[in-house]
Amino acid sequence: MFWLGFGEKILVTRRGKTEEVAEYALHIQCSWRIAKGNKIVVASRDFYSPRTGLEDENEDFEWDVQGNNRFDERRIESFIEGINEHTIVERVDSDEVGGLKIFLSQGYLVEVFPDTSEDDEYSEFWRLFNRKEASPHFVVTGNGIKNE
Repeated sequence: MFWLGFGEKILVTRRGKTEEVAEYALHIQCSWRIAKGNKIVVASRDFYSPRTGLEDENEDFEWDVQGNNRFDERRIESFIEGINEHTIVERVDSDEVGGLKIFLSQGYLVEVFPDTSEDDEYSEFWRLFNRKEASPHFVVTGNGIKNE
């Protein structure tokens, strides 16, 4: 799962620990990419590709070890470095099959695109929710939209 935060920073307490988080959370469980112009900055398959210096054929490649994969290498650093508190969501588009496009200032585009035909009760593609308010989560699944 990939998490993105939007909005003002707020303090939340979970399991007795207080942390600073973004007011809105987007949890993505399908394919996604972040692009700027005609360049993909980072994308979902980067989790499963070795970082620079690790060979593809390396039998010991463990994608889930911190620092081993391309996502960690890029750690979306170029995205994070380019983003600041003045970056805003300019527009949001969606499509009929659960796809989502979030157009950010500074030319960044976050694209979420379900890439499976699964439509069972566990086929969640993405969800958006407000951490500040106790409002329902907006959940997009293979069966359509739910509020949880």
